[in-house]
Amino acid sequence: MSKALIVLDVQRGLTSLRDVSATLDKIKSIIMAFEKRSWPIVFIKHVDEQDEQSSLYRQKTENLEIVLDTKQHPVFEKSKPSAFSNNELKKWLLARQVNHVFIVGFNMEYCCLFTAITAEHEGFQVTLIEDAAGTVNTEDTYEMKGLDIPDFIGSILNWSGCVEVVYTDELMESDVWNSPFNDVD
Repeated sequence: MSKALIVLDVQRGLTSLRDVSATLDKIKSIIMAFEKRSWPIVFIKHVDEQDEQSSLYRQKTENLEIVLDTKQHPVFEKSKPSAFSNNELKKWLLARQVNHVFIVGFNMEYCCLFTAITAEHEGFQVTLIEDAAGTVNTEDTYEMKGLDIPDFIGSILNWSGCVEVVYTDELMESDVWNSPFNDVD
């Protein structure tokens, strides 16, 4: 069994809405750590099925574009918050004997949250990396002064006892890199 990284919706349609460079830097560092170990990485791209004026993912190339280099890693499309709404993702993970998924990307309160819950429901061990899972929304979006969206969602998932939530530094210092399953493809 092995580990895999799911990178959600790092697309121009979201990342151009506000400065998310700190989150993108964390995501890049996680990708590098997974590549160094030759662990599977998959990018997920959100594409709306309907053409809505307010959609962040309008069917325009510049909004759909992933802003990180996907290199040789596969890219799966989805039209709902959970990456698992694309049935090919689970097949791809199982074909690589993945039992533990790590989740990073955007938006924490939608796609990261729903993907983490669905992954756990599908039988995967799940780790969400809180500071590498951001949002372009703010406390004003939800009219909740003082709301730290990633921290709030991270706390809910962590308290569930079903999803592990860590910060990048904690992950890099953890035993996850030294588990007996590291060399399994």
